[in-house]
Amino acid sequence: MMTTILALELIPDGEAEHWGGKATNLGKLMRIGVGVPPGFCIGATALDRAITEAGIDREIGSIASSLNYEDFADVETKSRCIRELIEQIAIPPDIEEGIRTSYNALVSESNRYVAVRSSVAVRGTLISSFPGMMDTYHYVLGQDEVIEKVRECWASLWSARAVHLRHHRSIPHTQAIIAPVVQLMVNADSAGVLFTANPITKDRSECIIEANWGIGESVVSGRSMTDSFVLDKGTCREKQRAIAAKNLMVVMDDGQGRGRKEIPVPADRMKEPSLSGDKLIELCEAGRRIEEHFDAPVDVEWAYQHGKLFILQARNIRNLETP
Repeated sequence: MMTTILALELIPDGEAEHWGGKATNLGKLMRIGVGVPPGFCIGATALDRAITEAGIDREIGSIASSLNYEDFADVETKSRCIRELIEQIAIPPDIEEGIRTSYNALVSESNRYVAVRSSVAVRGTLISSFPGMMDTYHYVLGQDEVIEKVRECWASLWSARAVHLRHHRSIPHTQAIIAPVVQLMVNADSAGVLFTANPITKDRSECIIEANWGIGESVVSGRSMTDSFVLDKGTCREKQRAIAAKNLMVVMDDGQGRGRKEIPVPADRMKEPSLSGDKLIELCEAGRRIEEHFDAPVDVEWAYQHGKLFILQARNIRNLETP
């Protein structure tokens, strides 16, 4: 019987159909010594079991089979019904206790916040990511909120966007899996993405880095202007930079003591580079190392906290062809 909850560093290669692509890749990164925030993953069978034991599997199947993909309102309404069923689901007691115990072991008095992220795959295929389709929750605090966000993460498998994407790609809904990842939260000073090949020109000799202040959500979502750097991958020499007038950043909601909020970038930091030259070199070197172990150009999400680099995700760059 497959283990339900596992520390990220223990997740083996070749089991993305149970742990999802994100968690599997994070496990690989941790084993090669890349700085990944510690955490754990709740395997795909947890949701399967919760749905079955709650007796809602047939109801979900019935709603899914009645979807009219030509009518966006129909998909939105019916997918919301499925999400609401999952968000109210009773988690089997042993799984819930495992999540609570794993959370307690992960956090400390100095760092009590975690992020709950989605790790996905499609059974019987090599598909192990749906960028931007599932939900991520930042600055989650306490056992009860972790349990709540795990349910919401599960439910995001049935967002209207995800449902439409699976239909468009002829993926049966029953083959899609989601395995929530719970990691210590990186309270980032700056964050962003790194590509170890140029995704626009397809030039594999370049590294592209996009960055902003705060956590990386503003970069990944495209909600803010971002700094952009082009480096020679072989030497990590900077070739080009474009420092944007960055308009907003995402930080912890201090007023609530949890969660995230968008704030304007302070005027004195809007046109200040969000990365120094030494950090650009460190990122380029980290990207080369990850690319070597993945044996392919990679798309990496990263964050700096108090000068320390953390890698939050890595995956192969899709649709990359040699120019």
